[in-house]
Amino acid sequence: MADGGSVAPALSLRRSAQSGAKVMTAAWQVVFTDNTTTSAIAFLFGSAEIDLSNMQAGDTINLRVRKTLTPTGAWVLHDQMAYAGAQPVTHPSAHIGGLLNVYGVEISMQQTAGVLRSIDTDFYLAKRWGLN
Repeated sequence: MADGGSVAPALSLRRSAQSGAKVMTAAWQVVFTDNTTTSAIAFLFGSAEIDLSNMQAGDTINLRVRKTLTPTGAWVLHDQMAYAGAQPVTHPSAHIGGLLNVYGVEISMQQTAGVLRSIDTDFYLAKRWGLN
């Protein structure tokens, strides 16, 4: 009978070095991307937390999630969200859940109204050992 210590983990979940403060701009800016997989092995974009607690009345921030479905394919829109005004004190962050993918995931942000803000972000990615 094997125990948990004798089996190598299949995935390595890590906080992305792309995490951190992002200064908003009026144009879409890529705040996270991973399309470095050169094989047809799926990876897991674990999640993202976007801290919107410093938004104020008059601010509008858009988030966009895109994927590519083929090795040389274009980015395809997966989801897009808009946040306006001061966010509720009880839930001031946006959460992007896990996505399975093979060829790439991209998250972009833009601020279309209000004083340009600095937004803290956290991104997590899981790949098979040796592919990180």
